[in-house]
Amino acid sequence: MRAILPFERDRPTPVVGELPDPVPAPGEVLVAVEAAGLNHADLHQLRGQYPPLAGESQVPGLECSGLVLEGEKGSPWQPGTRVMALVGGGAHATRAAIPAGQLMPVPDNLSLIEGAAIPEAALTSWVNLVVEGGLQAGETVLVTGATGGMGSFAVQLARELGARVLAAGRDWKRLEMLRGFGVDEVCLEGANLAAQVREATHGRGVDLLLDFTAGPDINGHLAALAGRGRLVVVGAVGSRKGEVDLGLILGRRLRLIGSVLRARPRDEKARLTADFAAFALPRLRDGRLRPVVDRVLPLERAAEAYQALERGGAFGKIVLSTV
Repeated sequence: MRAILPFERDRPTPVVGELPDPVPAPGEVLVAVEAAGLNHADLHQLRGQYPPLAGESQVPGLECSGLVLEGEKGSPWQPGTRVMALVGGGAHATRAAIPAGQLMPVPDNLSLIEGAAIPEAALTSWVNLVVEGGLQAGETVLVTGATGGMGSFAVQLARELGARVLAAGRDWKRLEMLRGFGVDEVCLEGANLAAQVREATHGRGVDLLLDFTAGPDINGHLAALAGRGRLVVVGAVGSRKGEVDLGLILGRRLRLIGSVLRARPRDEKARLTADFAAFALPRLRDGRLRPVVDRVLPLERAAEAYQALERGGAFGKIVLSTV
């Protein structure tokens, strides 16, 4: 199969080469990958900073779509079925062996390119809005880094869960594009974010903040919370380090929650996938939820795609095509 080769210290940029096809273990399905989304975790993995869990593929890539090649007898995943999947690694290749519980059907109204932009963004949003964040209908949520592949799906999911949604980012033009996805207010990231949020919420702040950027802006994000508010740190695009004002947390009884999806065991991922699919697949089919794709590049141009991801400025997902 063609694939982005695993991390090696003398290979800091993605290189496409030939690797043996994966052999599915019991409970896995062999998929002919047609498209795969890019995530910042892939950048870190290729630099040796975020290795996959034991037993997962060393090839980067956490989400893909394609056609089932081989499934277990009696399984719903029969050859030719269009699927999208969350994986622990291995998506940036033309073949992937995927745990059956992490597969979802691609709705007929969506292309496989669109399907590839869904799993990681969708499950990350579901886990951190619902499971970790405890979002309730009628609450107000702020999503930082909202114009990226993760954020652009998270704002839609929060809306479908019944929340009032605020979106924050660093480019006003791209933020305004989110209004078509049901965002109520947009705010610019930076020193004045908390003040903007207070104005948009009549001085109250938000109940939940889904934080894809963190870093040195973390105290501004905490200051944007209402009393007893929750801040879930999902990513640290800004920086992995930031000085936290404990006075904000203690004085207003805030909760600061760290969360990752990749490290969760397969059985938990299967439960999360099933719960998300039950809620979201009908909404994907009728258009209430929709993936946002910024651009599509062939697998052979993976280095260019990774550079674009690191540079920033995409509205939605960058997707690799393998066909």
